[in-house]
Amino acid sequence: MTRKTERVELVVLNKPGVLGRVAGHIRHEGWNIKRLVVDEDEPAAAAVQAGTSTMEIDIEGTHTKLAQVMDRILNLDCVISVAMIQNGQKIVRRRSQDTAASSPVFEAASAVPPEKQGRFRILAINPGSTSTKFSLFDDDKSVLTKTIQHDAAVLSRYASALDQKELRRGCIVKCLEEAGVDSASLDAIAGRGGLLKPIESGTYQINQKMLEDLHSATASIHASALGAIIAAEIAGPLSIPAYVVDPIVVDEMDRNAKLTGMPGIERSSVFHALNQKAIARRLAAQLGKPYENTRFVVAHLGGGITVGAHRYGRVIDVNDALSGEGPFTPERTGAIPAIPLISMCFSGEYTEAEMIEKVTKKGGMKAYLGTGDLRDVQKMIHDGDEFAALVLDSMAYQVSREIGAMVAVLEGLVDAIILTGGLAHSNRFTGAIKQRVDKLAPVYVFPGEDEMLALIGGVLRVLRGEEQAARYG
Repeated sequence: MTRKTERVELVVLNKPGVLGRVAGHIRHEGWNIKRLVVDEDEPAAAAVQAGTSTMEIDIEGTHTKLAQVMDRILNLDCVISVAMIQNGQKIVRRRSQDTAASSPVFEAASAVPPEKQGRFRILAINPGSTSTKFSLFDDDKSVLTKTIQHDAAVLSRYASALDQKELRRGCIVKCLEEAGVDSASLDAIAGRGGLLKPIESGTYQINQKMLEDLHSATASIHASALGAIIAAEIAGPLSIPAYVVDPIVVDEMDRNAKLTGMPGIERSSVFHALNQKAIARRLAAQLGKPYENTRFVVAHLGGGITVGAHRYGRVIDVNDALSGEGPFTPERTGAIPAIPLISMCFSGEYTEAEMIEKVTKKGGMKAYLGTGDLRDVQKMIHDGDEFAALVLDSMAYQVSREIGAMVAVLEGLVDAIILTGGLAHSNRFTGAIKQRVDKLAPVYVFPGEDEMLALIGGVLRVLRGEEQAARYG
């Protein structure tokens, strides 16, 4: 993917640590800082108020990600404004001065240009636990991206994630209106799918059966279920289709991979299907092959770590990180010896909910080091913390072991090993993995993830007639 350098100008408050926060945020999002200059503003010339500085930063990255710089950096409370050049014009975004703590939205984005003839305009919606992200694309070109941060105190007033639907949908609609987006210009809407029933990989048109399942107790435990629900509600009055693409429940596992040795419990396919499939397709295109003709091992390295064996377009085996399989992660324990775990469950010290939380939210790197942020751990290592180095290297060791297992699943015939996800930004972490697996197959690193572009890619394939939309239910 072509990378280019663009200049971003920030006005920031003169707070302790502001330089580190801004630089760390940029690097964590996957952008490279090529140049950074800071000048303290003179009181009479301060852009917004006294006690500010201007930061001039040259950032290298992909165009899609750089287009998101404004919204992401404005989420930092030390940043007053951010400006960059787009299409030859300087665009400035400022944090609203009267924004209340409970307000989820900053001031409106710059006006979106009219849809160009011959292109498909698609809206993608991806709700997270405390944020709602959406992007507007003309074909595969992003023309508007926003991440709406919701106040935790406001969200806590709702009994469930589903009850937040009107709040989140209202924020999206308001932002689109303020940006001058004509809803009639939309050709389709894509929503992030939740915990549906196991399905084949593909782009699924949202139907009534899917919506019913997304309202179930299991599927609605996470805000991701709202992606499809809100997409369908916006699309309905416009008489346009709404889709989900490769939700986390994509199940293409080989029959041999299902049995556990305990009747009544089968292995499940719950993984980062959207990003794994999108990155696998991207590499296949770079190698000049159809994805359906490749054999890859793809490791998504994030808060959860999943490693999948991709054989000719199907993921025939993958660890279910949500249920505790695979390597330990920044917040999850991964696989644990069963007998000690059973003993802990029956010790009387923990409730069922507390044990689930220990395994899924308070395990791994966080349990050992008190943080799930890789940047904090790398700072500990830089400061001489040998145990922090052991924890990080052990996590890389376990990822390597899982990759080796998937190479065996593919009978040793592997075109490439792919490392992707947020943790792939760390050269130390990916380097420790490469050292153990690069003799098995060529290793390619795609830091971060672009779920929005992956959603759009699936919908575009359907709209262009390259593949047929699948039916759910």
